[in-house]
Amino acid sequence: MKWERGYRWLRKLGPAFFFCLTAAGTSFGQGNVVSSPPAIDILKLKWQKEVRLPRNFDPSVIPTNGSFLDPASRTSAAPPTSAVDATRAATSAREAAASSSTVFPSTPRRLPFVYVYSMKIKNAGPKTIEGVAWDYLFIDPNANVELGRRQFLSYEKVSTDRVATMLSRLRSPPIRVIQASSSARKQQPKLVEKAVIQCVLYSDDTLWRNSSAREGLCDLLKNANSLMKRKPAAARSQQR
Repeated sequence: MKWERGYRWLRKLGPAFFFCLTAAGTSFGQGNVVSSPPAIDILKLKWQKEVRLPRNFDPSVIPTNGSFLDPASRTSAAPPTSAVDATRAATSAREAAASSSTVFPSTPRRLPFVYVYSMKIKNAGPKTIEGVAWDYLFIDPNANVELGRRQFLSYEKVSTDRVATMLSRLRSPPIRVIQASSSARKQQPKLVEKAVIQCVLYSDDTLWRNSSAREGLCDLLKNANSLMKRKPAAARSQQR
């Protein structure tokens, strides 16, 4: 999706770039801030762990000599009529596998994981939503203590009465893993999961800011969206 590609592009630019965006955000006037809270219904909150395979990995291909042969390069042949023909056919197959230029990577011993965090919302307000800054919280229900928090900038146009899913991928798990015995893990209560919307950017360039939002977060949400819009326009002008 467009917003997800743009967010990955922004993350590659590094913390210094985000600092510059935050500093530039001070130029926006207070007149662009909306005082009334956004009418957003959070319909579903979810996270899951996913395995990331190599792009050209094909599990249906049988490995040969540590590599995966391209199925399209295989050709059918008549069955051998003698032991000598069978030996020649096997030798020819091994040589073809070794000299093949189209191979798949070997099966990785340890596959990397990513964690997908998603929030499904419905826009019940009169304005079209352009982007949302939101936090995914994990709370211990017994002690009422926050154990983990993941923070996201999501960009998606959501018109009035429309439903959309904001999602992001991170390598970080919901909370820091703590080694414990099997009996202790069974006694651990299920964490309470909660989403907090910190900032909302509307299509008319106005912003809503939560009183608990971090300083400069809403300006960062707005400035990053403007830069993502300018990037495709600049690319188109260079192609002309």
